[in-house]
Amino acid sequence: MQVLEDYINYIKNKKRLSENTVLSYLTDIKKYLEYLNLKNIKLSDIRENDIIGYLIELEKADTSVATISRMISSIKSFHDYLFLSNICSSNLAKDIKKPKVKKEEVDILTEDEIESLLNFPKLDTPKLIRDKAIFELLYGTGIKVSELVKMDINDVNLDMDYIYCNSEKSKRIIPISNVTKFYLEKYINESRGELVGKDEHSLFVSSLGKRFTRQGLWKVIKKYASLANINKNINPNMIRHSFAIHLLNKGANISVVSKILGNTNLSSLQVYLNHIDQNIRKEIKEKHPRKDTI
Repeated sequence: MQVLEDYINYIKNKKRLSENTVLSYLTDIKKYLEYLNLKNIKLSDIRENDIIGYLIELEKADTSVATISRMISSIKSFHDYLFLSNICSSNLAKDIKKPKVKKEEVDILTEDEIESLLNFPKLDTPKLIRDKAIFELLYGTGIKVSELVKMDINDVNLDMDYIYCNSEKSKRIIPISNVTKFYLEKYINESRGELVGKDEHSLFVSSLGKRFTRQGLWKVIKKYASLANINKNINPNMIRHSFAIHLLNKGANISVVSKILGNTNLSSLQVYLNHIDQNIRKEIKEKHPRKDTI
């Protein structure tokens, strides 16, 4: 393949990489190109999700963390070249993070626990309407608490059914469901005006009429977790993780979920995949029609 030959000449003669590094990159990129060819993806049509998909395939094949880390370096170098050579319009691999050696597990809430958490029998005060909207937005979009407290009223577009997440690390537009939109609209139209202080632009405000702090918002969340009799140690990412894994359990594509979360870290995505795989195995053992035939 001509582009591969040109790339190897580039890193050998222009970048002056060592012979071992050049050979390693050549081996890695050959495998990467084989994957793209198998998926019928042209170099000019590659998207970031395609790269993530390939790395996830490596993870599922029990490829070592060291090998995947090296592969990411190779792919980053290759996409640097594709961008500089105008073969790709942007450097699609620049935000891909190398996996951490330690794979952390995540705690999530069950769908029943989420239902209990989101169950507000009465919405007869501005604060109750606000709190309901907070929970629906957190679980409905998977945004972080730190991202939610930074949101301004202008970051909500109810006409187009999306919110704008202005995170320093991951600015993104997130679509909202009809349910999330309903309670967000109810809060903005019926409740926010009763709570917000003068010249305050934040979307959600505390009882003082000012922007929530991250700690203040988590006190609210812990309060409702206690009222819902959820005996888990709620942590700042539990609702976010629950959103992601529940979506995946319903058949959502992990590349789409990663985009919504603003997450291109392979280790974090793999944690979700591991969780799904465990759930699938459990489902097969418990619900397979022939589980009791022995």
